[in-house]
Amino acid sequence: MDDVIRIRIDATLAVAEFLAQLAEQAAEGETAAPANPANRAIFRELAPFRLVEYSYIDPDIGAIDGVCVGFADGSLFSVSEDIPEAVIDALVTQDLADLPPIYIYILLAEPRPASAIDHFLEALAIHLGRPLIGVFRDAGGCMGGHCYALDTPIAGREALAQQKNRSVLEANRHFDKARTLRHLAQSNLAADGRAFAQITYKFAPHVAEFGDAAKRDDFIAWSRTLCEWIYSRWCDWQDLGLTEILRPAEMATAPSDGTVAVRLIAPADYDGGQPWRAFGGVDAASAVNFAQSDAASSDESLRQSLAAARQYWSYVTETIAAGEAVARARADTRHRRGMKLD
Repeated sequence: MDDVIRIRIDATLAVAEFLAQLAEQAAEGETAAPANPANRAIFRELAPFRLVEYSYIDPDIGAIDGVCVGFADGSLFSVSEDIPEAVIDALVTQDLADLPPIYIYILLAEPRPASAIDHFLEALAIHLGRPLIGVFRDAGGCMGGHCYALDTPIAGREALAQQKNRSVLEANRHFDKARTLRHLAQSNLAADGRAFAQITYKFAPHVAEFGDAAKRDDFIAWSRTLCEWIYSRWCDWQDLGLTEILRPAEMATAPSDGTVAVRLIAPADYDGGQPWRAFGGVDAASAVNFAQSDAASSDESLRQSLAAARQYWSYVTETIAAGEAVARARADTRHRRGMKLD
């Protein structure tokens, strides 16, 4: 059993393959090339892992609590976040012939047996159309590397076998779920204790700010429960005024690139905890599955449940919209003032 699926990305190989491709293109007369090709190679290698919707790959794996990207220097980011250029630059300033690997950590809601993880990784490799090196505990509890080679040529299989062997020696990178979440939570706190979450709806990401990590975690848990109830046919997306929620909220770092973080009240603190009562509890631990709730068997309970959730969700979206509008107006004002000074 394991509560994390780890995927090893060989940064050395990613850079080497990209540089070889650029050299081949140059030989054919191509004159355009990125200024920092090693940096671009890493972003290029990570792109598929940051775009895939992991929850849809294999339903038998169960719920997924989040997906993170981890670097050898200890940096850890939610897969939905923009990874700072400085982090990648620091990675590729090392010996390009021996770069440390990058790890993807898929956090499972509940520990799953090795057979289920194996099936998931096989499906993910097919979905991505690329071989993978997965690291997880086998039926005996031993951590090991596993290769999903697809139709990789013999020469490529040898390289994959080497990666699998190396993965076994990288025990310091084989985080369990608790350690991953603890590390992510610590790295994402502001100096004054504020915590942030990214929530995606209507196909756009938004950043919410909370007074501390507990309030942020409460919001993340509520958004996850909201999505689970919607998927259980409690209501349609449109009943909450949405085109679609792409994924529940995830931990995020403090914005540093002009992105606006809007302060929100956590569900447990909003209207005496009414948002959680929509799901038959007072917090994440006491919330129930839709099928076990009164809302599943009573039209009146269903109406009350939906009304309570809609009230908080409307507060969230309206507050974020207002905060982002104010930030845009201020930015426009500063821009106009700057033009006048010029």
